[in-house]
Amino acid sequence: MAKTRIKRGNKTYVYERKNYRENGKVKHGKAEYLGIEEIVDGKLQITPPKKRQKDFTVTKSERYGDIAILYTLLSKFGIIQLLDELIPRRGLPVGDVLSSLSINHIIDRESNSMFSKWYQDTSLEDFTKIPSSKLNSTNLGEVMSSVKKLVPEGIVDVCIQIFNKIKHLETGSSALLYDITSTYFYATRIPKVRFGHNKDENDQPQINISLVVTKNLGLPIFFRTYEGNISDVTTIKQLIIDIKRIQFQIEAIVLDRGMTSRTNVQDLAADKIKIIGGIPLTSNEAKKIVEECEVSEKNELIRPSGLVYYEDRRKTLFDVDGRNIVCFNHTDLEQERSIRLKKIAIAEDKVDKILKSDVCNKNSDCLETEIKAAIKGVSDYFIVKNEDGKVTIVPDEGARKSARLRDGKCLIFTTDFKKPAQEVILQYFGKDDIEKIFNCFKSWLEMQPVRHFDEGHIDVYIFICYLAYLAIALYKQQICADGWEGVREGLEEMGRIRKTTLTVAGENIEKLTVFTKEQKEILKKLGLEEELFQM
Repeated sequence: MAKTRIKRGNKTYVYERKNYRENGKVKHGKAEYLGIEEIVDGKLQITPPKKRQKDFTVTKSERYGDIAILYTLLSKFGIIQLLDELIPRRGLPVGDVLSSLSINHIIDRESNSMFSKWYQDTSLEDFTKIPSSKLNSTNLGEVMSSVKKLVPEGIVDVCIQIFNKIKHLETGSSALLYDITSTYFYATRIPKVRFGHNKDENDQPQINISLVVTKNLGLPIFFRTYEGNISDVTTIKQLIIDIKRIQFQIEAIVLDRGMTSRTNVQDLAADKIKIIGGIPLTSNEAKKIVEECEVSEKNELIRPSGLVYYEDRRKTLFDVDGRNIVCFNHTDLEQERSIRLKKIAIAEDKVDKILKSDVCNKNSDCLETEIKAAIKGVSDYFIVKNEDGKVTIVPDEGARKSARLRDGKCLIFTTDFKKPAQEVILQYFGKDDIEKIFNCFKSWLEMQPVRHFDEGHIDVYIFICYLAYLAIALYKQQICADGWEGVREGLEEMGRIRKTTLTVAGENIEKLTVFTKEQKEILKKLGLEEELFQM
């Protein structure tokens, strides 16, 4: 049971509404009038009506607060109108349909077959002017098919034009964050769905999704989908092509270590795109830079994860002129060294057991194969020889010494010669922000698993998730929130505002529930008090 209070003049009318569950979802029943709330003898009480008015009925009660805010933000920044212009079609307007689907993803994700029923319980029809009866699964599928005709390349174009509508929110320039995540499927007959390196650590087939966002506000710019078995490093060439289409002042592109190969660093430099990237310590050149750098404690930086020391040296890497910033952390040193020594000890124990067993009956080739399998993962720290029918294995002391010189260190390379080293370091480690955005896609917007879409509709479905995240990012920017959890809690608080339509003596009266203190504060930050809530 839930009580709704509606103020009219100096009186507060109280109604009781029964809630019930249907298909696992909480639904709202009709409201029953309880009476007038007033203070009697110093106590707050509800005075019941002497007799029920026969001409008094509650004709509608719908979810309003969060719906009105999210739809108005998409409309205010011209997103809905732009979608109609870029994807013209007969019948239902694309902008309103896609916006409604994206808002549904934020609030209470429903399938296309159940969407119309959810839509009826909201105030979306007041904004879109689309009757719920027209939003059946068939019509929704036709709208998605219209978007599908754009093909992935066209969807990227639409994303970039949407960004042009909101890029003024980034006052000045901004670095860009780029990363890739995956979403898994329960079907394998879709061309892009492949088995690959799964970031969710499950054994399902997947597609990969790349995303570019601004570093300052986390505003989305565009996304692309790739085959599930494609490696992150091979997507950079396409990224360079796409970035050239963005009319925006880019400070630098921030890349993770999985994307900064020799070729990619050279290609970015050739196109005059500044880079702030982590460099994997796999190449001899990167290893040498880190091993030879003695990081002193004169340059220090406090991060949430601990104290970092660094050295900033101008030096080429992969034949590209830039700055090599070597960072050192005591905690990382202890962890890396402990893990490596433990793995080496386990491998040595396995080798010892193999040498003492008769598993290969003194067959040197078989013995060599068994030993190499036992030291897999730490083979760089051993020297294995098979000479004259005899297999020997000894520690590679040179490799182990070099590894100790690299413990606790990481290498950041940048072609930005002006930005202070501390700012470069913070921007690089700030790339974790995009992981939080991906988490928003997956957990809050429930992007995965994807169950029943063909290849073209997959891109449309992810585009809807993209629009949903865009609405959340705009809301976050408008209320100046720091974390995503606060954004979610704020929207849930606004979702408690309902609009009730009463019929009194043949006259329809619309009333909103009484606002809480938290709701009033959010509305003031948004500046929508008068436009939507008549405060």
